[in-house]
Amino acid sequence: MKKVYILLFAVIAFVFTSCSSDDNAVVEVPEEVLEGTNSVSFVFNHQMFGEDIVYDQYYKENSIGESLNITFLKYIVSNFVLIDEKGAEFTYKKDDSYFFVDSKTKDFKITLNNVPAGRYSKVKFGVGVDQEKYLRGMEDQQEFWDLCKEHDLIWGWITGYKFINCQGLFKTGGQDEEGFQLHIGSHGSKLDNYKEVLLKSPQHFVVSAKHKSTVHVDLEVSKLLDSTHKIALKESPYIMIDAVRAPKIMQNAQTMFNIRSIVIDKE
Repeated sequence: MKKVYILLFAVIAFVFTSCSSDDNAVVEVPEEVLEGTNSVSFVFNHQMFGEDIVYDQYYKENSIGESLNITFLKYIVSNFVLIDEKGAEFTYKKDDSYFFVDSKTKDFKITLNNVPAGRYSKVKFGVGVDQEKYLRGMEDQQEFWDLCKEHDLIWGWITGYKFINCQGLFKTGGQDEEGFQLHIGSHGSKLDNYKEVLLKSPQHFVVSAKHKSTVHVDLEVSKLLDSTHKIALKESPYIMIDAVRAPKIMQNAQTMFNIRSIVIDKE
């Protein structure tokens, strides 16, 4: 008889335990299945010392002791690769993957079309034009070359593209202001200054037939001269075909970008 009571108690305990476990179980709601294609746009926001830049205005001294007044900033971005939450990469079509940003003409937005559905967490892109593209010759890229010519982002074909064109004024201490020009690029095929940037997003940017995303990217202009390397304009205010300073400025450029926020539009 004792064995019957013990068995009955065990069964009741199991039933109550099972019910209790079911009550506390976490019910996972499946994520929405993403299908189709749509666009991802990138809007570049220029800043000085963490605030939206005001052109033709002097800012506080940087760590080199120089105060900058930026007239304009132009640059080329290219070869976009989107990386999803699982690490899979989508490489945007190379022939369509070259863009410019120009503060003078207020061209701050670029758009990638026909991006496959996914939840993307990182983006990789280049600053400038890679050697593989450049060495295809002018005929291969005539349309983009002509656009860059309109925006003062080229030299002659032998020298190639200006990856960055930044101009303005600067002061050092109490001295009179001077002009500066930064025309930075590869030197034909002799010196490759093309650089890649990898950015991690604070949240996924979602793409599907029903979703398109806009990625807002901050660019800290002060880091162009004051970051990994310290570039003093008083030593050389006109930096162009410079085998020493130009590569350092391009390395600084890799540190300028940061994703601020994502806007997802559901259609």
